[in-house]
Amino acid sequence: MTLALVVAVPLANAIAIALLGGRLGRRTLGIVTTVALVLSFGAGASMIATLRDRPTVDAFIATWLPLPGADLALTVDSAMLAVALALSGVSALIALYSIGYLARDRGLQRYFSALSLLVAGMLLVTLGANLLLVVAGWELAGAAAYLLVGHHREHTAAAAAASQLFVIDRIGDAALVAGTLLLVTEFHTVDLAQLSGVALEHGSTIGGAPVIASVLLLIGALAKSAQAPLHGWLPDATEATTPVSALLQTVAVTGGVVLLMRLRSVLVPDVLQAAAIIGGLTAFGAALVAVGERDVRRVLAWSTISQVGLMFVAAGLGALFAARFQLIAHAVVKAVLVLGAGSVRRATGDESDLARRGGIGWRMRWTAGAFGIGTLALIGIPPAAGFFGIAAIVSAAFSDGDALLTALVLLAVAASAFAGVRLFALMFAAPPAAVRATDAPRRLQDVSLVLLAFGALAFGAAVSAGLLPIGSGPADEAPVWLLGATFAVVLAPSIAAWLGYRHGLPAAARIERAMRWARGGLGLDALYARAVADPFRAVARELDEGAERANDRAVGGLGTLAHRASNVMGGVSRASARAEQAFLLAGAVVLLAFWTWSAR
Repeated sequence: MTLALVVAVPLANAIAIALLGGRLGRRTLGIVTTVALVLSFGAGASMIATLRDRPTVDAFIATWLPLPGADLALTVDSAMLAVALALSGVSALIALYSIGYLARDRGLQRYFSALSLLVAGMLLVTLGANLLLVVAGWELAGAAAYLLVGHHREHTAAAAAASQLFVIDRIGDAALVAGTLLLVTEFHTVDLAQLSGVALEHGSTIGGAPVIASVLLLIGALAKSAQAPLHGWLPDATEATTPVSALLQTVAVTGGVVLLMRLRSVLVPDVLQAAAIIGGLTAFGAALVAVGERDVRRVLAWSTISQVGLMFVAAGLGALFAARFQLIAHAVVKAVLVLGAGSVRRATGDESDLARRGGIGWRMRWTAGAFGIGTLALIGIPPAAGFFGIAAIVSAAFSDGDALLTALVLLAVAASAFAGVRLFALMFAAPPAAVRATDAPRRLQDVSLVLLAFGALAFGAAVSAGLLPIGSGPADEAPVWLLGATFAVVLAPSIAAWLGYRHGLPAAARIERAMRWARGGLGLDALYARAVADPFRAVARELDEGAERANDRAVGGLGTLAHRASNVMGGVSRASARAEQAFLLAGAVVLLAFWTWSAR
């Protein structure tokens, strides 16, 4: 039952804090949550040796629904165990960081309960043995993400971002549920192993239902992982507090990638190819936007969208090792970057504009060092983890023989490298653009950053040495020239960004003017607002006003009806009163006559 503890511990912690957390102090809430997530990580790590001798580990908990395969059961192999360890381990360090960062925050009972619930939901998506458990975990994670983004409800921008997340999540959830129902109708089981077997057995003979189901499941994955055209919620969600943003960009967005990996043999090939193409386009476009953005939070959010797009490319091409490696490496790396940027924001008066940053590297050495390692890992400079994942994805695209997809991946990698170095240079190396007092971050924040930075450096080496088995991929057999070309594609824009931005934004004015068109999501956000949001808002406004007018008329009509009925009943009441008085008088006369007659 060790496998069950991986999910049960964070889920139990979420429930316990929600019910009893009001009796605990702020620091205690954070410590309890961190310990719970560390225990979940430890339970998963204890199974590494077991999975060296067995292909899978299963945990049957109880029967659930009267459907084939619909049991409360979990399953894991060595590859998905690595994903589960990344989710729980990174989340534990984010919880540790939160203890110091949110020391004076309100509503920490709600925050830590939702944090644990998000992790439990994503672990259920990763380890659930059937589609119904995957959907259940999906919904838990979505609800928790909504609660976390809207944690500071008094902050208007955060509340609006939570609403946007809720709407896009519901689109994805509806598609996921519909796709699941279609698969159940077609294959009469929800067990993932049985679904894979039936899908492989029938292959080309299956009808249209699996195709439609595959498209619906892809839509759900796009919404959960912030891929075009359902990507708009993630940049806006950065209005939430820093630990929430880190959770979203490291844990929550992995849901769609995990779904594609786990249903690889169930989804039809054309839909998987579409996932790879959408991922490539999203990766390149989002990386360009990251180059043009000046808000540090949105730079990181668009970078996340780009990196997840590369994971979609790998998953769509069937390069599951590359997808897993990049998912784990990105979770560690992006946690370093988002939390490091949060420490800088907190120390500089919550300043997010890169035009007002710079010159603080020497004041925040630990933060700058961790952020620098994270940047090298993100852009793919060896021996940091990012290089191995990027090389595996490039090799997978090249091996597939798709020149366009390979070009998109390389362009996305180059733009991401430029954006990452630009961000580091403007935050830490450029001359100060504004004089601000700098407060040192709390010790727990630095501890989290250092541990994550170490993971960003050591993960690739750990996989190569076999300490963390997640399989092998096309990068192992990639020609040397391709690896060299990939490194050159990463290195050239990195050097250009450093030379262009190390002296600040004024020195890079020409580059900034050239990339101005990329701000605001390449115009997609404005197009989305005009084509979707504004029409729906207008319809909602008309419905609201129309309903209000109808309600006024109904209330007015009821009032008039009640007034007239009152008048009628008033007349009846007056007539009835006179009749009652006459009957009383007649009764009194009769009784008086009866008593008089009886007295004789």
